[in-house]
Amino acid sequence: MTNRVISSDDRKIHRRIDPEYKHKIYELYNGDTLRYCYQCGACTASCPLSQLIDVYRPNKILELAKLGIRNIPQSNAFLLCSACTQCTKGCPQGVRVHELMHAMKELALRDQDARDYLLNGFEDALDALAEEIPFPISYSWISLSPPDGDDGDAEFYNTAREILLRCLSGSRKKDTPPESKAPVKRAASKVAVIGSGPAGLTAAWELRKAGFSVTVFEPLPEAGGMLATGIPSYRLPKHIVAAEVENIKAMGVEIITDNPVDKELFGKIINDGEFKAVFIATGAPLPRPLRVEGDCLDGVVDALDFLRKFNLNQLDKTGKNVVVIGGGNVGIDAARTAQRCGAETVRLFCLESREEMPSHEWEILDAAAEGVIIEPSWGPKAILGDGKKVSGIELVKCKSVFNADGKFAPVFDEKVTQTVEADMVITAIGQAPALGFLQQLVDTERGAVTVDPMTMAASLPGVFAGGDNVSGTASLIEAIVAGRTAAGSITRYLESPAP
Repeated sequence: MTNRVISSDDRKIHRRIDPEYKHKIYELYNGDTLRYCYQCGACTASCPLSQLIDVYRPNKILELAKLGIRNIPQSNAFLLCSACTQCTKGCPQGVRVHELMHAMKELALRDQDARDYLLNGFEDALDALAEEIPFPISYSWISLSPPDGDDGDAEFYNTAREILLRCLSGSRKKDTPPESKAPVKRAASKVAVIGSGPAGLTAAWELRKAGFSVTVFEPLPEAGGMLATGIPSYRLPKHIVAAEVENIKAMGVEIITDNPVDKELFGKIINDGEFKAVFIATGAPLPRPLRVEGDCLDGVVDALDFLRKFNLNQLDKTGKNVVVIGGGNVGIDAARTAQRCGAETVRLFCLESREEMPSHEWEILDAAAEGVIIEPSWGPKAILGDGKKVSGIELVKCKSVFNADGKFAPVFDEKVTQTVEADMVITAIGQAPALGFLQQLVDTERGAVTVDPMTMAASLPGVFAGGDNVSGTASLIEAIVAGRTAAGSITRYLESPAP
């Protein structure tokens, strides 16, 4: 019998089925929740990425995983999951969908069909993604979670890196100049975007493609928001973000850095008539205060400020013995960054139990593997020092974080404490928007801009807002969707007949 080479067309019909695949998934993270998926579609309905590209349908991906089908494009679409967790939050069965997607990525390290997908179809997927978002390479790099280092199992991710870098260097098709596909009269309508993070730049990109003139105001020396200054470079190389920002600028979007919008400038933007619409996308740059004794001592730093200085090469030094407070992804990033900066010990404390920690499970495991000491169920009681400099921290045991109604209401056992030596304490307990520049011209509620969720329109006509300054801290893909939504609403606003 002669062996026949299966063509790509044949592969669509002769689907390889691995009946043990679902059992392999069961063994990773919370993979056993796959058995509770009944194909209701709630995960797909709540997935931001599903709004952008047709091939990504979480419920379909889970169905193919259960069946063990490994070699048709949609079965490998999990590679584009950014773990925003919206699918998991929307699942009535409690299926840990985002963790299942990551488990599939882990299995893909040893899966030839996943490599084939990268080699034969991934650039097409990137082209499709590039039609919908301005950061296809940055987004995919984060989603693929390439490991730090180069071991034998990293072949899959090395292949992915090579493809992403090749696309970044220019093989991906460029955007058609906006003037060729939009009415010329739109260029006379100028839009101001305040903030150059993912939401702001997505809106600017969409509006420029539609033919409008766009100016972006950014307070920091680099554009890109959290992509440029909040995500450590070991997770997302800075030259990738810089290149994609340059692509946006090359379209004609004006980005003015080192230019914070204060009350005076905001009033001018609103009132002088130059800009016909404004999109507020300032994110959530303010740290939540720790509110314990000693929190003002030298050596107590905010995680976002720590990461920002690291990414901008402004970090003079790190501590020898570092304590991080907070169990979310930002806390994990700060701990792993401190480790890379030369700290001898890094210990992370959080109120939540190990099972309740809000960071992704694989992030916690990676941090522990790198030497970060994870100590859940502890809260800060006081930061110790000589009145000027930090010397340690006193912690108290946390018995529970949430009450019976699921609200944040930590309960402590004051009899159980410990004191830890530290010369740097990094706080990562949440962020808040900085909205003082609005000077009550735009309605806010509980520290966030109030908008119509369907249009992102704020209370002042012609003003729109989206991203973390509306929703609170969210994921990259959610910020991108907010920017797209706002851009569509701004287009309709600018082209609607005058009252």
